[in-house]
Amino acid sequence: MSEAADQYPHDVEAERQVLGAVLVRPDLLIQVNSILSKEDYFFEAHSFIYDSVLDLYNRGNVDFDAVQVVQSLQDRGLIDPAGGAPYIMRLAQDVIAPGNVMLHARRLRSLALRRQLMQAANSILEDASRPNEDENVFLRNVEERILRITNSSFAQGIVPVRDLKKDFADYLQTLIEARGAITGTSTGFHEFDNLTSGLKGGELIILAARPGVGKTTLALNMASNVAMLHNKPVLVFSLEMSNMELMMRLVCSDAMFNHGDLKRGNIGNRAQQILGSIEKICASPLHIDDSGDLDIWECMTRTRKFKVDMDQRGEGIGLVIIDYLQLMSDPSSRKLGRQHEVAMISRSLKQLAKAVNAPILALSQMNRSVEQRRGDSARPQLSDLRESGAIEQDADMVLFIHQAQQGEAESVEDLENQGTVEVIIAKHRSGPTGAFRLAFRPEINRFDNRVVEAPAY
Repeated sequence: MSEAADQYPHDVEAERQVLGAVLVRPDLLIQVNSILSKEDYFFEAHSFIYDSVLDLYNRGNVDFDAVQVVQSLQDRGLIDPAGGAPYIMRLAQDVIAPGNVMLHARRLRSLALRRQLMQAANSILEDASRPNEDENVFLRNVEERILRITNSSFAQGIVPVRDLKKDFADYLQTLIEARGAITGTSTGFHEFDNLTSGLKGGELIILAARPGVGKTTLALNMASNVAMLHNKPVLVFSLEMSNMELMMRLVCSDAMFNHGDLKRGNIGNRAQQILGSIEKICASPLHIDDSGDLDIWECMTRTRKFKVDMDQRGEGIGLVIIDYLQLMSDPSSRKLGRQHEVAMISRSLKQLAKAVNAPILALSQMNRSVEQRRGDSARPQLSDLRESGAIEQDADMVLFIHQAQQGEAESVEDLENQGTVEVIIAKHRSGPTGAFRLAFRPEINRFDNRVVEAPAY
């Protein structure tokens, strides 16, 4: 072991205790392996021993002992790099309390993460001293290196249920106190909130529809309600529209002003009302990122940084919006095909939602086949999600916006529903599915609850 390498944090005795524990108690290997890999050992000899233990177990020898591990290492020509047979036998003899193995394993995992970060920092320092590449490329590589390491720290592994007692009791108490009311963040749309109990941290929600039906409008309405009515931070990633266009939509919705008139500057005598909406929106904790070429790693990095910033202020993220999923890329999986790339993006968004403990609303396109259907068959189905069935699999909730095409009204009910759209909850992992209607006024970029309550003066 070189002197430079010895400067990295490590704990030789913890490594010895973990190896000794699995040698005398092979049944502990499953728990240990849920946290540790052979790369997490600082000493190469210990890495060889752990790898042989895993090899024996994976080949069906679940009751191995130290003698069999020694024989396995001899067969592979690794007995000397692993420290020799006497050293391995002594590991089994010197173990103190095998039942404490998970405490040692978690410590080793923490030390391994610190070593990875230190190694990455040293590599970044070397690269920074040779500025021969584009600065944006350099910074992006830095973000990806750190993100790949920090993402691995969220893997919790196997947890005994006794360790969940307090968290579950707190969660159950929250439900009891709510007495069937909303336990998450209200979106401002009553029927949606009643069906879902509001937006909850860790959920991936997919909102899909045909072009021009109002995906972005509904998402922005939810964003403004969460940010302005509940004062919770909201982050909007817009891969298609500029921040000026999003601001235009937000102002029109809040001021109930015609979008086309505002774009032409025709505001008449409503200047004060529009200025009031602008002040209201700009005072809210709403944040916009209009990077058009955002990839999943940049999205994860920026969202994680946003989470840190909000935590420092003592605030939790109310909602993250991605507009829209199919415009996002994943350079690391692009060569495997677009379907695999979208699947990796979808999975990463779900992991991100859990990591930042915030709901993520990702907008999605639908297959063109839905446009060819008429009548009841025109209502969207989960199979209409574009490019990957993994989106359906990863999502906690899938919403569709459905609007009957012109000329499809065939009954009195259809005529009564004009001016509204149907929102379909086609998948709901932790609750009921169903459908409800919202009033839709596209000229002012606004959805409203269908039953309009009388204003309070």
